[in-house]
Amino acid sequence: MITVDDLKCLDMQIWLRSGEECAKRLFVTQSTISRRNAETQKTLGIWLKRDQFGEWQEEGDTTFLDLERETHQLYRLTRDDERLRLEATFWAGPALATPEPAGWMNGVWDHLGMVRPLRLLKKGIIDAWIGSYQPDLPSQDDPDFCVIDLCTTPVRLVANKLHPLANKKDISREDLEAFPALSLPDSWFPRTEECLRSHGLWSTEARMKRYKRHLWDGQTEDQATLCYATCLGLDVMKDLTVLDYDLNLLSGESLVVKRTLMDHQRIRDLVSCLKERVLEKSAVHSDLIPCF
Repeated sequence: MITVDDLKCLDMQIWLRSGEECAKRLFVTQSTISRRNAETQKTLGIWLKRDQFGEWQEEGDTTFLDLERETHQLYRLTRDDERLRLEATFWAGPALATPEPAGWMNGVWDHLGMVRPLRLLKKGIIDAWIGSYQPDLPSQDDPDFCVIDLCTTPVRLVANKLHPLANKKDISREDLEAFPALSLPDSWFPRTEECLRSHGLWSTEARMKRYKRHLWDGQTEDQATLCYATCLGLDVMKDLTVLDYDLNLLSGESLVVKRTLMDHQRIRDLVSCLKERVLEKSAVHSDLIPCF
């Protein structure tokens, strides 16, 4: 019903949020993106609307759109001249998706939580996601998604280098009670949240629609607020120090794809590329353990 290029314009605007960024990636004008997307929406009987997080959502009957996406995704996977779409967290992107793996293009790296990336995956808008929330990722028997664990690493309690606890040894839970500890909305990461709450943490909600440094790790600049990070996170979250307190929480990096796509060669090639990069990072970070 619609061409490969028509759906590419629509889905990349949904994914990247911006017609301007979409136009830049596709080497066309922004007016071309706007015109083609208007025509596509009219043809399919749908329309785009921003949700409470500022993300584009399709309204109307998406039956035909979903069928088109399924067909076009298989087309991308079987054509070497079509670039696949890779999303990641704000620390996994720089660590594992830079430079862009051959045949792939990177996303926005600032989604909060798992709901949006998993929806983009399920709809076929993106083709793979490096998820960094292992305790809460889909289970191994999930009918829709396949999770390929790449590495595990401890989650650390971190703070500004001038925090009162920065140089204290054997920190106790009681020591932490005087300080705010960042959190995200309830149920976004239920297993992680349960663990952190058991330490009296996860108490002060960071109000943001997508990751912005000044609204998350930047909050620690008050020299009181506590935050959390893995070794890869600390590569991009500056001026933080690891506190001498064991959260007893393991997480790590995993590649998440639709289960139906796992046997495609280009997915296997991406897994191989990411494994090589994990090995490189594990040579730098002693607490980053490959899962293969």
